[in-house]
Amino acid sequence: MAQLESSPDPKQNTPFRKILVTGGLGFVGSFVCNRLLQLESKPDVVVLDRFSYAADHRRLERLGSLLKPVLVRGDIRSEDDVELALEGCDAVVHLAAETHVSRSFMEPRHFFDANVTGTENLLKLVQRQGVKHFVHVSTAAVYGSVSGEVNENAPLNPISPYAMSKAMAEEAVMQASQNGLRASILRPANAVGVGQNPEKLFPKFFMQAMKGQPLTIEGSGFQDRSFLPATDLATAVELVLNNEASDRLSIFNVPGQEQLSVLEAAEAVFAVTGRRTGVVHVADRARSDRSLRIDGSKLSALGYEQQSSVKQELAAIQRDFLSRAWLQPGRY
Repeated sequence: MAQLESSPDPKQNTPFRKILVTGGLGFVGSFVCNRLLQLESKPDVVVLDRFSYAADHRRLERLGSLLKPVLVRGDIRSEDDVELALEGCDAVVHLAAETHVSRSFMEPRHFFDANVTGTENLLKLVQRQGVKHFVHVSTAAVYGSVSGEVNENAPLNPISPYAMSKAMAEEAVMQASQNGLRASILRPANAVGVGQNPEKLFPKFFMQAMKGQPLTIEGSGFQDRSFLPATDLATAVELVLNNEASDRLSIFNVPGQEQLSVLEAAEAVFAVTGRRTGVVHVADRARSDRSLRIDGSKLSALGYEQQSSVKQELAAIQRDFLSRAWLQPGRY
């Protein structure tokens, strides 16, 4: 059963008076909440999060917004939890999901249950509530491994259980739009920024480098990855949420300006930390995207421009790591 920690006073005369963010205590979700709380329209923001290992209250504190969202502890697979969190909401940004690709090969059922069944349950209740706009944050991984740059009309060819579950969740959103729900789907590149879970590539590399350990690379390391600052992804979410187009369904790629191989990502971490600890190659995933480049011209047409860079984000991650006492020089 969900637990409601506090309740906001209602606002008037705003585009969206009350916005539900699922997974708002996650890495990207916290940046989205911060972005929404700083809008001039001052909407109320409600977070529905099951407080899993990937959730962290400190992310919202780190961002420093004076306003805070209402926190509802619950699961998108629970009707009672969703109904409580949805009360009075006229927009939803859906980020709650299992996201770690490597783990999806070991726990595929869990990923399909959380990402597909959970989304289907959320959509059922969102349609019943009469929400005005549903923004679903998917992943560019639904395209699979591609040789050239792809736009939103490209066929989907997901490779991992994670990407497959996200593609199926998209299908549920598309079906809901055919039934009358106004929905937008975002397919972002790999997010990067301060506060990301250490199972992800860059924080894992930082942890290893700061401890004097070699960086662990799955496979050859020549796999291409597009990296997108989480602050810019949050901007894209806000832009699409408030897009006044009347289309019942809209889909947007959210690319990162910088394309790096995993080996180049390791070199970037060595450069910013000043610690060249070497690399060690381990077995690759059963199936892995070799290259993925996405076209962001459709989103750019809405006025979107990336503001940060991988270099800036890595410098911020380095400062964050050095602020932790147990990672100070000489302590390991």
